[in-house]
Amino acid sequence: MTVAAGPVGTGPADDARAARLSVIIPVYRMAADLRQCLACLVQQTYRDFQILVVDNEPAEDGNVGEAIGAVIAEFASSGLRVRGIGCRQPGSYHARNAGLLLSQSELIAFTDADCQPLPEWLEASVEAWDAHRHAGVVSGPVALFPADQGAVSLYEMRFSYLGMVNGSGDSFVTANWLTTRDILTELGGFDASLRSGADGDLSRRVKAAGYSLIYAPKAVVRHPTRSTLEELLRKHRRTIGGAWSRTPSGLKPLRLLRHVLRRGWSRYRDLRKAGSEEKKLATGLLKVQRAITAAEIRETIRLSCGGEPER
Repeated sequence: MTVAAGPVGTGPADDARAARLSVIIPVYRMAADLRQCLACLVQQTYRDFQILVVDNEPAEDGNVGEAIGAVIAEFASSGLRVRGIGCRQPGSYHARNAGLLLSQSELIAFTDADCQPLPEWLEASVEAWDAHRHAGVVSGPVALFPADQGAVSLYEMRFSYLGMVNGSGDSFVTANWLTTRDILTELGGFDASLRSGADGDLSRRVKAAGYSLIYAPKAVVRHPTRSTLEELLRKHRRTIGGAWSRTPSGLKPLRLLRHVLRRGWSRYRDLRKAGSEEKKLATGLLKVQRAITAAEIRETIRLSCGGEPER
């Protein structure tokens, strides 16, 4: 596994004994969200953990940037075991691999800077891990909640895959993920060539290696919806980039466009069937859906013309 990480950034030196568990959080800007995430981690009922924040927009010297460093220093000074590193290679999966490379803990947990883990998250995850002999990944609910009552937030509440994370699928997401350092190292970490969907890819490789995906219903991470159309469109462009990287080369643009149009048409029909009491809401959601479909089509065309996937 090849990663590029800058030197250790802001934060106290590690204790002489490594914690049993390291929480790795990739961050790209989003200092305010990171502060909220760290505030939630302060409240964890499980205490044998440390945190590694990986800044994916580091300073010129390779350390964490000023804004992210200030947040880390704020929590480190209050006693939280948190430090930061920089990762120059763009992409959250490069950042996660960089964090893994520098971690010495037995257990590795991942969440995102815009997530809000509930106090029992780590305790429930570790209990589930210890209860299963052949566990490969433990995950729990990603409880989506509306950032506001606008059309973008309500669209995500209705259609976001995060709101559908449960124990019945064949993959988990890195918003809520626990495994061991040994398993991640054995399987080569995340496929950082993918800008989106590398957690699903690694989930499938974990299963293929003979490990189990364990769902822990009490290990809950909350996640807000996007609140602006540009944030949502950026997410969908990034998702298209991940799908582009995973799709076999033969007829790739046509395959991707077919997927975009099928999903868009399905959601369009769903919204058109809204009852009279939902008509006004559905009108706003339809505008969001049209914007998403148009953005996904443009992104597919851009990639087919040689463009690089968006970070």
